[in-house]
Amino acid sequence: MTEREPARELALTPGILPRRWIGAWIDFVVLVLFLLVPDAVLGNDLYQRTLPVWLLLLVLYFPVSEGLTGRSLGKVVTGTRVVTAEGDLPGLRRAAIRTLTRLVEVNPFLLGGVPAGIAVLSSRHRQRLGDMAAGTFVVRAADLPSST
Repeated sequence: MTEREPARELALTPGILPRRWIGAWIDFVVLVLFLLVPDAVLGNDLYQRTLPVWLLLLVLYFPVSEGLTGRSLGKVVTGTRVVTAEGDLPGLRRAAIRTLTRLVEVNPFLLGGVPAGIAVLSSRHRQRLGDMAAGTFVVRAADLPSST
């Protein structure tokens, strides 16, 4: 492991793929709940009038949570974190790049995330295409220095 780029080696930790897969499904449930819970709580009429708010929350979920903290709810539950090669938080730009590619490669309606799994298994540093494009890695949070 190099001192400047610790995440490249940490991303190779055995068992990272199942953690990522479970985390992705947890996040999918969270996103579905962003649409279902407000409808049930507010009633359909008010929900329809406030739908842009709920869609905005849906769109911002990954860029904000992963960009600012390195973790979505799925990553918190699975003990993983998104970081740069240096182990830093990815920031909004990198998280937005990851999110855009996620629409295709992790989408449960399009092959259930299989493209992302194939990319992670095939790539040198266990990255999906979104990680490669953004320059990020998903690692076990416990493996990171406490300052991250």
